[in-house]
Amino acid sequence: MSFDNITLEEKQQALDDLRKVKTLFAERNWFPGTSGNLSIRVGEFQEDDFHFAVTASGKDKSVNTPQDFLFVDQNGQACETTTLKPSAETLIHCEIYRLTGCGAVFHVHTVYNNLISEWLGQTGVVKAQGIELIKAFNIWEENAEIAIPVLANYAHIPSIAAEIPGVLNPEIPGILLQNHGICAWGKNAFEAKRHLEAFEFIFEYLYRGLLLNNVPKR
Repeated sequence: MSFDNITLEEKQQALDDLRKVKTLFAERNWFPGTSGNLSIRVGEFQEDDFHFAVTASGKDKSVNTPQDFLFVDQNGQACETTTLKPSAETLIHCEIYRLTGCGAVFHVHTVYNNLISEWLGQTGVVKAQGIELIKAFNIWEENAEIAIPVLANYAHIPSIAAEIPGVLNPEIPGILLQNHGICAWGKNAFEAKRHLEAFEFIFEYLYRGLLLNNVPKR
């Protein structure tokens, strides 16, 4: 589908949704030092032909400006003439969209997801069990256990993207980058936000659990 055939209304809706999510996450300090990125897909989807709006690189996400977002194609290339550059991890978004056909991908850097990926992710997964927020992933078994994939944090982003097909689990809508951050996705912005919030709750829960395990019992 040609980018020009996507309606203006759909493009504007994607930008509005991204702006609202960006503002909310910035208030939670999930974008320290201009880090992190957000994207929402627009138009029809084919594995080798799709488009999405994504945060521009190097922007202060605590403020809203006309230069916050741009539209790119399935290769992460700008769809319109612009001086803006897409976020550094855009190729990761491209690969997640290609593999899942999802509607939104959110990537944030937090202290909890960094520490947990470093402390518990040495085997290539972070396991969590019996935590209520696992239900946010539509997993309803009692005392359910999940394994969140962890990838090495290569400086060369294409190397990260190349490893995603080998670890992506359709039932677990997120991938950790070791000592870097989490990429979470969903069929739309609402679901991606729900998934990301659930992951962050789980990471904080695991972190606090580690601390409690080191506290002597009275």
